[in-house]
This record gives sequence, structure tokens and C-alpha cells, in this order.
Amino acid sequence: MARQLVRRRMLPFCMLCLLFVPSRESAVGKFDLLLANHIVEVSALDLPPAAHVRLRQNIYDVVVIALEDSTLSMLPAEGKGRDVQLNSGEVRVLRSFSVQELANPSGAKARFIVVALKSHGVEAGECGCSGEVERSICGCSERHLPPLWALSIGGATLAGSSLTPGEGFVGASYRDDSLLVSLTRVQLQDQQASGPDSVLKLEPGEVKWLNRGQHQFKNVGPNIARFVTIEF
Repeated sequence: MARQLVRRRMLPFCMLCLLFVPSRESAVGKFDLLLANHIVEVSALDLPPAAHVRLRQNIYDVVVIALEDSTLSMLPAEGKGRDVQLNSGEVRVLRSFSVQELANPSGAKARFIVVALKSHGVEAGECGCSGEVERSICGCSERHLPPLWALSIGGATLAGSSLTPGEGFVGASYRDDSLLVSLTRVQLQDQQASGPDSVLKLEPGEVKWLNRGQHQFKNVGPNIARFVTIEF
């Protein structure tokens, strides 16, 4: 009887203690700045399982590039968020002020490249739903992108490329300033350049700023080279 009385007296005390136990906070993702100039600010984003991160640069239009197959939650300042399934190399354009947080709802780590378009944003109405590539990139469709794709929106042209060993672009072309994001280990030779700058070597997730001029890239590595470019 005495033992039951003690238990009854201890119960309110234990419940009160639970009120002061600190709640476990969800994991927070991490941005690492890779490159910044007057046109873009490029960061690597690592999202552990169930992690989230505030998208501070959504004052600009933002391009998110998945480095591996993953699920990404996009949470607006108001209203309900939505999950999207992205394959490696797939892209989403987030209009300025449209997304407040990015989150990883899955049980696996996810990695992305996040590009803030500082001076060449997407003009109103230009990221629409007119074609399958545009529908995917602008979020109007859940269909995945093909291995090779290109889309011009606003002041930028986005493209996904895949070159087998020894394969290259046919003929040289003049390109404006461009950002190259490697999806695999990349070893490209610019056949319009000479010297040490003619060979571009990047690990998966690395980026390179390419100044405007004549370029003709060829895959001189032993494996398929996959990369995404944004030309301004």
C-alpha cells in the first residue's frame, strides 16, 4: 500500500520533469560556397536524412541541380510544401521568393548544387509549361529529363550533356560566359585552346566558370562524362 502511494506521488513529478526535457531538433543542412561573381553565386548543399535548410538566396531566381537520385521537399513561406523526385543531373528552377526552405524527407543523404542567378534572372512568365523539358525544369510535370536536353529561359540557357570516351561536340561554337557543373568525373579537352588550360578536370560536384569565347569540348577521359551547363 505504501509503495503504491509513493508511486502515485512520484507520477506528477515525473510528468513535470518531461516538460523540461529539451526536444530533439531536426538536422540542419549545410551550404558551402563554391564560386561567386557578379552573375552567379554557386553553393554545394549537403542534406543529411530528414535535414532542412533555409534558402537565404531566394531573393534571386535559383537553379537547383541534383548530384544523385534524391527526394527534395520545397517549402514555401506560406502554404503546403511539395516533394519532388529528382534523378542525378535533373534541374529545378525556383522563382524568387517562392521557396523558404529545402528539406530531405528520405533516409539517405542528398547532395545538390544551388545556383543563385544574380543578374540574369528568369523573367515573369518565361518558366512555363510549353514542352516536356520546360515542364520538368519549371515544376509543371513529374516526368524526368532525357539524358540530353537544353532549355532557354530568361537570360540563361540550361543544358545537360553526356559524352562517351572520345566523343566531342562537332565543330567549335562561340559561347557566352558559362557555368559547368560536373555530375561525374569529367576530363574534357577544349580543342580551341592550348597549354594547360586546354584540359578541364573535375570531380563529381565540382564547378568551373568558363569565360566567353570559342570552345569545342571532347571527352578525353576513360568514362562517360556527364555535366550541366548554364550559359549567360
